[in-house]
Amino acid sequence: MSHAGERAALIRQIRRIELRTAALADGSCAGPNRSPLRGSGMALANLREYLPGDDARAIDWKASARLDRPVVREYEEERNQTYYLVLDRSGSTAFGSSISKDRRILEVAASLIFAAHRQNGRVGLCIVTDHVERFIPARPGKSQVIRLVQALVSHRPSGTGTDLSAAFRLLCTRVRRRCSVIVISDFDDPGFVRDLSHLRRRHETTAVRVTDPAEDTLPDVGQVFLEDPETGEQVLVDTSDPAFRRAYADAVAAADRRTEVSLRTCRVPEVRVSTGEPYDLPLRRLYAHPRYRGG
Repeated sequence: MSHAGERAALIRQIRRIELRTAALADGSCAGPNRSPLRGSGMALANLREYLPGDDARAIDWKASARLDRPVVREYEEERNQTYYLVLDRSGSTAFGSSISKDRRILEVAASLIFAAHRQNGRVGLCIVTDHVERFIPARPGKSQVIRLVQALVSHRPSGTGTDLSAAFRLLCTRVRRRCSVIVISDFDDPGFVRDLSHLRRRHETTAVRVTDPAEDTLPDVGQVFLEDPETGEQVLVDTSDPAFRRAYADAVAAADRRTEVSLRTCRVPEVRVSTGEPYDLPLRRLYAHPRYRGG
């Protein structure tokens, strides 16, 4: 499909996502001022079980002692809550069996923009590859939504590598007031831990990890060239060799575990999104996550 065709298809999908996001938000909310996005507002909304990555300062020790398990205080979102979306548009996200990871990243981002706008929130955007390619400060209003959606549709990445740390450092420097940061990426970047930990201390942070089922196994198709989408390096491999396919699967599983451990080390909760499912299912999963649940 040509670039113009891809852009037109994405615009049509974003229009559908706007309607679907409204339905998801309304279906999970009890009133017009409640949001599927959670934050650190002032009104106590609920007590829930402590999850890895939660701020220890939110633990209600009296309730925990009474219930004999750790629970945390959950607050209603402030009407003027600020959100920043970090979008990974590196070369590795171009991979996909049904749709690309990059396309799913844009879909999730569009849904979050619409959801935040419905609750009068301020939304900003940071697009990153091997450097920060675009930074849009958070603002409220319909004009900001239009600006952000235009950035999703029109931006063509210039870099192919991944440096998530560049985005994390920028947010720590440019965004002074505590806000919610949602990082949407495949996290194919081993060097993000230190800067993500620093970001997590300054802002409430969530990782939306986008994966593709075809990455987990290598089909038996004989000798093929495998190319690194970020460096362009190619290597000839024999996929008919069962030992090689097992080694590949083991390497992928090990990389997956390293990313899980890295996010847990940073105390950043993770929501998984797959390209191998309808787009509204991962959105439901995201809104059902304890950090974003609105009911």
